[in-house]
Amino acid sequence: MNAGYSLTIAPPTDQIRLGTTINITITVKNTSDSDIYWRAELGNTAYHAFRFLLIKDGKEVESTRFHRMIRNEPRPDDQTESAVGSGSSVVSALEPGKSFTLTIDLNKLYEIKQPGQYTITASRTEETKDGKFVVKSNAVTLDIVP
Repeated sequence: MNAGYSLTIAPPTDQIRLGTTINITITVKNTSDSDIYWRAELGNTAYHAFRFLLIKDGKEVESTRFHRMIRNEPRPDDQTESAVGSGSSVVSALEPGKSFTLTIDLNKLYEIKQPGQYTITASRTEETKDGKFVVKSNAVTLDIVP
């Protein structure tokens, strides 16, 4: 199945230092020959729209409370008041060949406490009348230095 769009992620252009903001950009491009309609949540759109996976040494890095709440996977010790409210949503048309870019701070999603090599991917699950399928991004390697 083809969702009619592609996802591409890109790392920061500067060296990534432990403890600093790690801005990852996500580009959504309409690869179809007709408009696609994209629902955006007002407030934390990129965090809600995609599922992120950060791997180090073959294991997923510990997620933050914010990330667990978005995934609806709270731990028993997580406070349950809403920290991830999304507010209203808006539906926008994206013309063929056009794209838009969103940015996330990876530190809002993961507890990045050690330098080293990490791999990040993003995905989005789509539900259509023909079933459910996943659109996956490219994988990006991040070298985080002390």
